[in-house]
Amino acid sequence: MNDKEKYDILTKIFWDYHVDKLPLDSIITGDLQSIDKYTFNFIIVRMLERLNWYDLLEILGPEYLKQILIPEIINKLRSKELRAKYEFIGKVLSGEDLSFTGWGDAYYQRLKHTLFSNRWYRTQ
Repeated sequence: MNDKEKYDILTKIFWDYHVDKLPLDSIITGDLQSIDKYTFNFIIVRMLERLNWYDLLEILGPEYLKQILIPEIINKLRSKELRAKYEFIGKVLSGEDLSFTGWGDAYYQRLKHTLFSNRWYRTQ
């Protein structure tokens, strides 16, 4: 994917802003020293929320994604599912140990509420 295609993808997710005023070229080229922290976080959070994984990987690259997927940025995502997804991806990219897929007390409590009716809990 060339820089023009990357720029076109980014302009589509910033349809409600003046794209000329955003430093999207700096994101594409990797020149991040010229971007202030607030604008950088805004652009990255919007990219994480609106782009699919393959476009993110193509635009930013795996090494840069590993640096971006930190709790400070992940906690700014609106969706709880997206936060969990990117926390998991950040752990995979950084080589951290992974827990089993949700098995544990929290999973059992969540599962219990989907299986039994309210009558089950009233008797206990």
